[in-house]
Amino acid sequence: MACHKLAAASFQLLSLVSFLLFLSPEVTTIFANSNTVDDERSNVACIEEERKALLEFKQGLQDPLLALHSWVGKDCCNWHGIVCNNHTGNIIELRLLDTKISGTLSVSIGSLSHLETLILSQNSFSGPIPISIGNLSNLQTLDLSYNSISGLFPISIGNLPNLQNLNLLSNSISGPLPTSVGNLLNLQNLELDFNSISGPLPTSIGNLSNLQTLGLTDNLISGPFPISIGKFSNLQSLRLRGNPISGPLPTWIGNLPHLQELDLSYNSKMNGTIPESIGQLRELKSLILDGCSWEGSISENHFQNTRLEVFYLSSEASNSLVFNVSHDWIPIFNLTTLGISDCKLMDTAFPVWLRGQKFLEYLDLERVGISDTIPDWFWRFSPFLYHVRLSHNQLIGNLPKSPSSPLEEVYFNNNSLVGSLPLWPYVTHLSLASNRFSGPIPLNIGHEMSELQVLRLSRNNLTGSFPPSLSKMKSLEILDLSRNYFSGNIPRDWTGLQDLMIIDFSNNNLSGGIPSCMCSQLPSLKWLRLSNNNLSGDLQLSLQDCGTLFTLDLTGNKFSGNIPKWVGENLHSLSYLLLGANKFTGNIPHQICDLSSLQVLDLSQNNISGSIPSCLGGLKQMTTGDGLLSNWMENMTFYGPVYDPMHIDLNVKGVEYEYIAGIIGLIIKIDLSSNNLWGEIPEEVKNLMALGSLNLSHNHLTGKIPEGIGSLHELEALDLSSNHLWGLIPSSMTSLTSLSKLNLSFNNFSGPIPSANQFPTFDPTSFEGNSGLCGPPLPTQCSSASHNDPAAKVEEDEEDKDGKLWFYASTALGFIVGFWVVFGSLVLKRSWRHAYFQFLDNMKQDLLLFLEVTRVSRSLRAWKMVD
Repeated sequence: MACHKLAAASFQLLSLVSFLLFLSPEVTTIFANSNTVDDERSNVACIEEERKALLEFKQGLQDPLLALHSWVGKDCCNWHGIVCNNHTGNIIELRLLDTKISGTLSVSIGSLSHLETLILSQNSFSGPIPISIGNLSNLQTLDLSYNSISGLFPISIGNLPNLQNLNLLSNSISGPLPTSVGNLLNLQNLELDFNSISGPLPTSIGNLSNLQTLGLTDNLISGPFPISIGKFSNLQSLRLRGNPISGPLPTWIGNLPHLQELDLSYNSKMNGTIPESIGQLRELKSLILDGCSWEGSISENHFQNTRLEVFYLSSEASNSLVFNVSHDWIPIFNLTTLGISDCKLMDTAFPVWLRGQKFLEYLDLERVGISDTIPDWFWRFSPFLYHVRLSHNQLIGNLPKSPSSPLEEVYFNNNSLVGSLPLWPYVTHLSLASNRFSGPIPLNIGHEMSELQVLRLSRNNLTGSFPPSLSKMKSLEILDLSRNYFSGNIPRDWTGLQDLMIIDFSNNNLSGGIPSCMCSQLPSLKWLRLSNNNLSGDLQLSLQDCGTLFTLDLTGNKFSGNIPKWVGENLHSLSYLLLGANKFTGNIPHQICDLSSLQVLDLSQNNISGSIPSCLGGLKQMTTGDGLLSNWMENMTFYGPVYDPMHIDLNVKGVEYEYIAGIIGLIIKIDLSSNNLWGEIPEEVKNLMALGSLNLSHNHLTGKIPEGIGSLHELEALDLSSNHLWGLIPSSMTSLTSLSKLNLSFNNFSGPIPSANQFPTFDPTSFEGNSGLCGPPLPTQCSSASHNDPAAKVEEDEEDKDGKLWFYASTALGFIVGFWVVFGSLVLKRSWRHAYFQFLDNMKQDLLLFLEVTRVSRSLRAWKMVD
């Protein structure tokens, strides 16, 4: 039936066309002329010189998608990306968009003198823009955005009088804008965002009276707000985000009548008050002023004529900016996006003027001083609201069981909300951390909130065990339940959580062991914190499948046994290994030295014995410090201050701090303190040139401090206390100018304390318990010999000790040898033994006779004297 209808319709259409051709001979002429044009286009040949220029342009380029595969033969007008003039055959357009081509831009591009459009965006071109680009006098559009082009902004671009659109966005172009840019009198759009263009804007840029878009986001534009911008009477979009522009925003900003977008965010050096003249910008739709250092107040006058849709405001100058509007203010704008943070609201009550923003989709009121309950109308005032962030205020009260608006992203962390946890079925991101919620996690949370991607409930008063339904959240990426009062075991079923990257169960009352199948069920796991619980057991059968782990923190539990060798063999991505305050025994496995990304190693407060592996001196990340903020860590900072950042507890300078994402990536530390390690400090420690903290205290280490330790110029904290180290404090340590925390107490060091740089400023307790040390900051004065040649004195003392040792050893050896030479012979030879004892008897008789004669002689002399 359908086929019959289609045939009938086709017949009717054909009849209609025939009828029109019959009635109107002009139609026939039109078709004929159209065919003639097509024939002319197909017959126009490209210019040979331009064809050769294209082939030269092609040479040396890498073309993985074969976008230039058609660039063969003589008819270049039919090549991919090429458009020729229909009449002359000159190439007027070269368009290669997102073709993954890489290589440098050939100077031959300047031979295409009739080119009107050159678009090579979203590729991988590198190197500088050739000077020959200035030969393209007919060029109207130049788009090289999203490449890797470097070098200076070419002066020759100023030779393009017909240029209307210049887009070099997202490259690596550096240096100042040349004054020749002021020659582009027809320029309408200048987009240079995401480069490294520096210095103040040239005054000649004020010549661009036709400019509609000026984009310089994330560059290095410096100096005060450019005065020349005030001449752009046709300007519609001004983007200066992320530059070191300084000073106030001038009042003449209100004289740009067609301005629709103004983005000055994250110019931290911009300060002063925000002029009320902004309220004169009747066409303004997007006003982005966050991340600056504004002062003063924002009032209703700033919005008197605007038709804003997007508004962001914050100040880095603490408590210096006030949002001062009346309680019954009714704005004339209808916002879709509102972000006010780090700015004090004049009224601490929940802002009632929000109630009229019926089209609001995104709301951020963070750190604005709201001290109130959330009113009932808030949950239904905008049916489009999907993102709400009210964190770091003083909100109180309970949350509703089910809001009317389809909220997806909710951030209410760091408030004083109470009650039980709500179950909101459409929410994908939920952060209620640092509140006062209590009770257990609802058993059906995994069924009711199955779309959750981020769940952060840390720092509350939650109790009970983890519900098994957590495994039903198949999209879950972050699970942070730390710093609560949860008990019971770690769940065993993680099946289906393919995207889960972060687990933080630290600071609870969990017990039992780590399920052996946990990592095999979590292929994306990168961050595992189980610290400060009551977990126990041997790790030999746990976590060895966690090959993607970036952070493993098991500090403060009761794990025992040896540290598994597979930690170094399987966990190749590990950067943070924290196993302190457990009951581990055995030696430090040498396989740990294979962790090339390791930057924090904490094995403190265990029962580990043996020597310190010398191969630790080859840990790559600690030797070079390269790539501290890896791609993964940069991804984690996406969940940064906006999303309640990742955090970890580290003792770096004798005090335990909680470090957050971003800062964590800058810490390089080794802590092997409070174990039973013996032997000497390996000489190879001198290779750890990026090390920031080294703690080997409370062990049984002997020998001297390696002289090469002075090469650790990044070292900020060094603790070698409570060991058996001896000798001089190496003079090379005075080159550790970053060192602010030093503890060498309770060892056997001797000689003068180095007096250069910051050493005299260290507390005397840093050197106590070393009776041989002298000089500031200790009260013990050094002798002249110690001052003159302390090294020679120590060497002399050491030689004297060695001489005494050899004397006593040789005396003992001589006695033993002499004794057994004499008495061993008497034991083995009977005739010698009889002769020896006969000799002793004779000696005894002779001695007695001698004594008797002596006695008689003395008696006779005494008798004669009496007579």
